[in-house]
Amino acid sequence: MISLRKIFVILISCLTIFSLGGVIPLTHAASVIDARAAMMVDADTGQVIYEQGADKQLPVASVSKLLTIAVVHDELQKNIITADSRVSVTPAIAAISNDPAYSSIDLAAGRSYPVIELLNAAMVKSADGATLALATAAGNSPDEFVLAMEKKAREVGLRKTSIVNPTGLTNSEMKSFRSPNIADNVENAMSARDIAILTRYLLRTYPALLQVSDQKKANFLITKGNVKRIANLNEMLPGGRYTVPGVTITGLKTGTSDNAGACFVSTGKYHGHQIITVVLHAGGHNPDNRFIQTQRLYAMLKHDYRLERVRLPQAVRQAVVTNGAKRTVATCPTTVTIWGTGRLTSYTASQELNPRLIGDQGRLRAPIRNHQRVGQLYLTSPHLKTVSGVPLIYPLRSTEVVPRGNFLQWLFN
Repeated sequence: MISLRKIFVILISCLTIFSLGGVIPLTHAASVIDARAAMMVDADTGQVIYEQGADKQLPVASVSKLLTIAVVHDELQKNIITADSRVSVTPAIAAISNDPAYSSIDLAAGRSYPVIELLNAAMVKSADGATLALATAAGNSPDEFVLAMEKKAREVGLRKTSIVNPTGLTNSEMKSFRSPNIADNVENAMSARDIAILTRYLLRTYPALLQVSDQKKANFLITKGNVKRIANLNEMLPGGRYTVPGVTITGLKTGTSDNAGACFVSTGKYHGHQIITVVLHAGGHNPDNRFIQTQRLYAMLKHDYRLERVRLPQAVRQAVVTNGAKRTVATCPTTVTIWGTGRLTSYTASQELNPRLIGDQGRLRAPIRNHQRVGQLYLTSPHLKTVSGVPLIYPLRSTEVVPRGNFLQWLFN
């Protein structure tokens, strides 16, 4: 992921440490989730609420389709393809799409399908053939698309991700697309942390994806006049078998294979915050255990944690202005929220301003509008962790209007 330090210029760093008593444990001493790896993250701030085996690189099956979708979204953003672009299905793709041992959608060889329908099938049904067709939508071969996935992984900041193909199938299951240089049983592998980082990236850059992933059922046109109603594999959506009271699940992706076991990534709304959970290799032989363990993560959030307000020091509740009718402009937030189990013992708050808005000596340049976003606020503490290892991030906005002024106005105000 491109460092925010390259985008914003440091203005103020408040190094005063505030003692408020208590400690916030962000992880439990023993594993409580029945899975090889698990993670729970606040998507808005990046705060890690819970983690277990988060840096193990594990097979993840169709969960890796999220990286495929990230590359397809780039192609859509660059107008290389559109939602209505039609993708021709080759016999080789049809062979994968019609294999009943896979997650199939019965694509017909020689027919073409719009990108938006293939996207629906890939996200709602986890259809392997539809995903492979998406990977070829811009004219790439599957191998070329894998290179694009690897490049995207580096851009997003994924460090423990290995990609074999766009679908999440094992190498041998790719049939004619099998790579001769890779062992047959190898499949895509990622860490829970990488998946959380990727999901957070998608929520920020492609929020419309949730309008796809929150569909309980979607229509797919098999042939002219023949519509197939496909059910979402996510059983935690509202009205599903594994809903969580007080939490609205909006997505996101399942994954299942012999090597990966049962995996699930969720996005859910709780107390106005977007939460990301990751469960990899849920224990036992019941594939629904991935949903049960996700329920346990949300239950932990509801019962063991609460949103706590941290009042910010005056130094980061205003910014110095140059060429304005006032020397400073008031900013918000004045308080921020974190997930915790007690009050924060110590923290450091700092702000960075958007370089496009600063003038001489790193000061904001007037005029400034009310509620204009002027930069970012950072919160760091030994007791706080974020999924990417950077400080917690909050948008910094002005809370008043500062018109241009002459030097005398600035000097005496």
